[in-house]
Amino acid sequence: MYQLTPPNIRNNPFPYYKLQEWGLTQEMVDSIEESMEVRPARYITDDQHDDDTSIRSTDIDWIDTRMHPEFYALLGNVIHYANNTLFKYAITDLEPCQYGVYDADKKGHYETHSDGAFKGQHGQVRKISFSILLSDPKDFEGGELLLMPDFQGLQTDLQKHEICFFPSWLPHKVTPVTKGIRKSIVGWVHGPDFV
Repeated sequence: MYQLTPPNIRNNPFPYYKLQEWGLTQEMVDSIEESMEVRPARYITDDQHDDDTSIRSTDIDWIDTRMHPEFYALLGNVIHYANNTLFKYAITDLEPCQYGVYDADKKGHYETHSDGAFKGQHGQVRKISFSILLSDPKDFEGGELLLMPDFQGLQTDLQKHEICFFPSWLPHKVTPVTKGIRKSIVGWVHGPDFV
């Protein structure tokens, strides 16, 4: 057996793709936020303790595809653009997006996790994850989206309304918000299993 040499992550970062100007308007964001009724997030665990705020402290709601068709049409276009530019995955559909609020008063954060283990309808898997920062970075401290190909992590340094795409299998986290409120939209693009 031949032992492979691990890649030097610092010189060859894992793929992610950011777009700042992709058509999202403040009017779209305002419309989405007016329809949201956030509540504490839950997550899948082996021991049914899905409310442990040491793992995740985020208030969320789901963005209805029927109420915000302009937003989803825009997302569809930019997803295909990002996929054709970088990932080149076989993709089929998009889950309803999740609106999230990370509040410093609640120590808002999400520990390291991966999205790729989840399967949707028809056995499809999450292949591409994305995060859209809705807040101005000047309005909060902390709350950095870190991609974790190693223990150090890669900072994404998102700007307001910027979208960041990355493989759903890539571990990532949101560091604790220490001041202010960080708002975001996240989503997952599905496709057939990797083979």
